[in-house]
Amino acid sequence: MTELMKIRDGATRLFTSGQISAEITPEKYRRFTYPRLIPMMDFEVKQYRVNGFGGFMTMLTDTVFGMQLLTCAFMPYDGAKVPFLLIDIMLMKNKRIVFTEYYDTTSEKAEQPLLKKVYDKYKSLEDYHEKPAWYIRERAEYSLIKSLDPAGDRHELSRLVADSVRAYKKSAAEADKDINELEGLIAFRERMIKEGNPSSATLKKVFGEKGAADFFKNCVMPLG
Repeated sequence: MTELMKIRDGATRLFTSGQISAEITPEKYRRFTYPRLIPMMDFEVKQYRVNGFGGFMTMLTDTVFGMQLLTCAFMPYDGAKVPFLLIDIMLMKNKRIVFTEYYDTTSEKAEQPLLKKVYDKYKSLEDYHEKPAWYIRERAEYSLIKSLDPAGDRHELSRLVADSVRAYKKSAAEADKDINELEGLIAFRERMIKEGNPSSATLKKVFGEKGAADFFKNCVMPLG
């Protein structure tokens, strides 16, 4: 089992334990490759309905050129007043990059002390410098965009992800709920589709423009 498989499975257990959850991955998205004739990228998607919260998805990507990717998307479509969370990890021989991205589309933009506590714990790690993109400006200030030392502590990445998932789960459980908060999520989802998101280029190669939009709506940011 690879490192990212262990992180994926650990995050899934942490987030779904104690809640009635069901895997609802659409068959056509469970496994797919790109290109189809001579595959260079292999994708495995797992999608869950988490009662009392909404949707949780993982997408694990293996490539023939040594890069591995993991995306975890936490979509609070039951109305909890917490940000949409997107965790992206990229591992290569000489790179270990993690994006813990919080996008707060709620009407109140309430304080998130548990999420900020995790930020304070890991903020001293080296920042990863991204290419400019519109969604960077939309992230909450407690997002962690970090480049980890490939020769450093091999468990640091899994600890960061586990701490983030635990804090987010607790924040979501304690948050007030209002189904009207879906309006902000839907508007943000449309921007992610139309203006571009971290996975846009890859998904459009695999599915085409319409297919990429459908995947984003059905798996990454579903509404039920």
